[in-house]
Amino acid sequence: MSALELQPIQKIQRAIQLAGFHYIASLKSHPTRADHEITYIDKTYSFEAIKSSNDQQLQVDFQSWAVASVVRDLIESFSIFLWDVYSHAVANNPDGVFSSTPTKFEQRGIEDQLKILTVDFGIDSAWTSILNGYNKARNCLAHRSGIVAAKDATDGNELVIRWLVLSIQTHDGATTQTIPSQGLMENLIQGSHISGIGSHLFINDREKRVAIGNELQFFPDEFFGICQTFQLATAAIAGLSKPLSDKV
Repeated sequence: MSALELQPIQKIQRAIQLAGFHYIASLKSHPTRADHEITYIDKTYSFEAIKSSNDQQLQVDFQSWAVASVVRDLIESFSIFLWDVYSHAVANNPDGVFSSTPTKFEQRGIEDQLKILTVDFGIDSAWTSILNGYNKARNCLAHRSGIVAAKDATDGNELVIRWLVLSIQTHDGATTQTIPSQGLMENLIQGSHISGIGSHLFINDREKRVAIGNELQFFPDEFFGICQTFQLATAAIAGLSKPLSDKV
């Protein structure tokens, strides 16, 4: 694989790392109403409404803003990554049959991009379900202050957010180069045994359900699970190279 082909993976992995870093930084920050003003280059900027605000509520508002910002950045970065992957696939398969063009693909939202990838490459529907849920969460946080609306629901009257949690159990006597995976999502991920003792890879499927009218909030372990799932999805989708039309 050339350096050019690695570049999209490097970009999205850095974006995921930065999202995690930004979220960690927000968790370590404790803004108070005393932060309502700052002096910069001999000029003071003041926001008087914050001066009389409740410190606890300011912290809640700050954390809500941080989560909405990093989820938005993850979705937008992943959309760019999908476009990079699709563009490389089209360029590397001049005789392939594709349902879109890189230009049109770039102009679509992430849910439509995933539909195109499913048609052209047959990516697992479990990935599209998970990633579409993240986009719904992003829209809910960005446009409705986290209050789930009917258009956000993915299962009946609930918005369902899912992520994968991996654990590895070691054992003696590895007999193959593939690490067997177990769990509800076992078909999505494979591991490779390089050296050392053998292992089993366990994939646990977690979910968060928020009913219409309720507020979507994320705990730190949930957000970091989402970051990990984005990394796994990146590894899965980066391997797309030839359209289904070339495989029949």
